[in-house]
Amino acid sequence: MKRFLIVKPSSLGDVIHAFPAVSLLARHEPEAEIDWLVVPAFAPIVQYHPAIRKIIPFRRKEMGQIPRFPKAFAELFSSIRRSRYDAVIDLQGLLRSALIARLAKTRTVAGPAAAREWASRIFYREKLNAGEPARHAVRKNLAMMAEFLGIPEPEDAVFELPVNSAATQKVGTLLRNFGKEKLIALAPGARWNSKQWPPEFFAEALNLFYQSHPEYSFLILGSPNEKALGEEVRKHLRAPCVNLTGLTGMPELVEAIRKSHLLLCNDSGPMHIAAALGTPVTALFGPTDPVLTGPFTRRAEILTPDLPCLRCFKRECADGGCHRAIPAENVKKSMEKLLAL
Repeated sequence: MKRFLIVKPSSLGDVIHAFPAVSLLARHEPEAEIDWLVVPAFAPIVQYHPAIRKIIPFRRKEMGQIPRFPKAFAELFSSIRRSRYDAVIDLQGLLRSALIARLAKTRTVAGPAAAREWASRIFYREKLNAGEPARHAVRKNLAMMAEFLGIPEPEDAVFELPVNSAATQKVGTLLRNFGKEKLIALAPGARWNSKQWPPEFFAEALNLFYQSHPEYSFLILGSPNEKALGEEVRKHLRAPCVNLTGLTGMPELVEAIRKSHLLLCNDSGPMHIAAALGTPVTALFGPTDPVLTGPFTRRAEILTPDLPCLRCFKRECADGGCHRAIPAENVKKSMEKLLAL
């Protein structure tokens, strides 16, 4: 029996973008065992993939602390060496991920030929072509996996996230007193400040939408460190809503988005969850490029400001011009279009 290790430690969007490539590997090696190395925070997402046998935790925070490094590295080394892999496939393309891949008992370490950090290529025995640089990350991962398997790149990209019954039940419990069926989810957070539109803007857009469509209600979603942000949105909303910010784990976040008719968001992890589930998405983009990392779905509309500094890739922006350049009315119209209202 063949064994493969996927190295894709983070982030949430990057992990989801690798799902179709892993599904392709599983389809062409149906008897193989596939493991995945990922940071613990995103292990619950990897657990959704039906082809994954075992998750190897990459405790990045502990390994970055000198007192904790020896124990964390010893655990990682032991976990990787426990299985003899036929191949390790590094889809991250960083020096760190390439070094981790070389820890495995295998003769084949494969990784991107155009890796994000050039030094990582030193550690790959097979260099995989991802195609043109200006392609979406999903297509790049599929191209590399197809080359690894020696087959043509498939046209379809299959995302496998089967329903998590326990998480679905928990979401139902959280909403048991809400009693609303037509739900729209809002994820107002983002990893970069420059990617995060103000909470007042989201509230304004949803208030406009609710005035025309009072049959809809809203869920506010986010991580525990976004509680204040979620509460700020709720404070300005003049519509029925439930603020679930900080009350859901990763599986509950997935199932809440699955339950929703649409997700309104910044360029963020929840956006990629919605795209993988087929939930319609209205997404706001400014400093990043949706061609490379936008929602990989036909059921999405991307709103971008008409500014010369678009796609600056700056994490901070003193001016914040992006966040003032898209009218709330445009968000409302996008939501109506996706919902066929």
